[in-house]
Amino acid sequence: MPRPLVLIHGYSAEGIDFRPLKDALAAKRIDPETINICNYISLNNEVTIKDIAEGLERAFRVHPVLCDDHQDFDAIVHSTGMLVLRSWLTNNGTPLDQNRRLARLKHLVGLAPATWGSPQAHKGRTWLGALVKGNKHVGPDFLNAGDQVLDGLELASKFLWDLAHRDLLGPRPYYDKGPETPYVTVFIGNQPYEGLASVANDPGTDGTVRWAGCGLNTRKITIDLTRAPVGTDGQAVARATISSWADNRLDIPLIPVDGRNHGSLISEPEDGMVQLVADFLKVGEDGGETHEAWLARANEYGNRGRGPMLINPGAGAAGVSAEFKKFFGHLIGHSGDAVMEGWQQFVVHARDERGDGIQDYMIEVLTRGEDGQWIPFTDMYTDVHAYGADASYRCFHVRLPQGLAAGTVPLKARIHASTGTPIVAYQGYSAEAKDVTQSSEAVELDITNLGDGQGSLFFPFTTTLIEIVLNREPLPFDKESELLKFMSV
Repeated sequence: MPRPLVLIHGYSAEGIDFRPLKDALAAKRIDPETINICNYISLNNEVTIKDIAEGLERAFRVHPVLCDDHQDFDAIVHSTGMLVLRSWLTNNGTPLDQNRRLARLKHLVGLAPATWGSPQAHKGRTWLGALVKGNKHVGPDFLNAGDQVLDGLELASKFLWDLAHRDLLGPRPYYDKGPETPYVTVFIGNQPYEGLASVANDPGTDGTVRWAGCGLNTRKITIDLTRAPVGTDGQAVARATISSWADNRLDIPLIPVDGRNHGSLISEPEDGMVQLVADFLKVGEDGGETHEAWLARANEYGNRGRGPMLINPGAGAAGVSAEFKKFFGHLIGHSGDAVMEGWQQFVVHARDERGDGIQDYMIEVLTRGEDGQWIPFTDMYTDVHAYGADASYRCFHVRLPQGLAAGTVPLKARIHASTGTPIVAYQGYSAEAKDVTQSSEAVELDITNLGDGQGSLFFPFTTTLIEIVLNREPLPFDKESELLKFMSV
């Protein structure tokens, strides 16, 4: 029998929202009898994304076909549906060689997936957010906005950080070129919302999720500014290390869809996209294309929608300003020329050598001015968001000017942290082992070419994780501290 296809919707949506896509797939000769549409509750303040993933496993157990642990299937997910399925795939941390779930999934299509959350998530927990997105059905969940789901969806949430370390940054990739992991692709609309809904738009988004926060191509940078950095094996390591791309990792770039936003991508599925999706579900099968051949066609299709995603919104586009509105008017009304390389997210976690988070820290990116002095690199700044439950996790959304990804622009990161008390301070060391205290200059690190020397840390339309490690010690550093002294007797 044909392989079942599972469709998983997003936050505050319902399974019925997939009806246009189901009809469009049926028109491409995908048997509608094999399409299984999930319907889950997200507007409940006590439900988590992990709970929903467990609900998916329960639904599989009672399904007449999918109850078989050896039954392969394909999946199409929209928005938060990607996090539900990824959470299910990780199987509570089960080792890869024992994780049957990963081998069952053969093809995964992400439609505007919230792979790295959404800039709208933290707004949904407000009273206004409850009115706009809250459950409208009178009952125990009336006006619930789904606090726990939104917490997981918040930019730089600990949930997203931990999930990425399980499936994207492990010693073996969850999504590689072998037969025991799924083929994966991601489609994204190239424009934000119009009309009344445009008030929620942020630059570099489809109205709900960031273009740079949809893909699964991810690297992690560790900047260890402790006195003597050591690895997990106890051996000395460089102050800055960057994880390598796995040799057999599947390439999963964004495929832009022209003229679509976060909602219309599935409510008005574009015919060319639907055909590519239908063909993708046959990749690697008898009579189907190779992944390389399909991806070449998909990238060619995406070239039409890529131009508007490269328009530079300007330095003042992080808020609803005149320049912000002008940018979106230009984006919707004109294709524009490519004036920048794209967008990138950096999810940063700052901690001390004990593993405790650093709540108060600042990162500046500097470049050389015409006079040779280091100055703030304002051309790339856009937005910074601190995770509400733990400010040691932050998300930096940046514009990448032309030439930045080539590693030819001189760049330096300046990092400073504070404990908020004169008794204890964070201490960091630069490459020259110069220390930093609350009363000294911040530590600086050359990031022009960081880590393995294979080029810039900047890659358009990706999310990069950065972990910063500092010492936390009582003051003063060089003698008996004020925090604890022996009494004179």
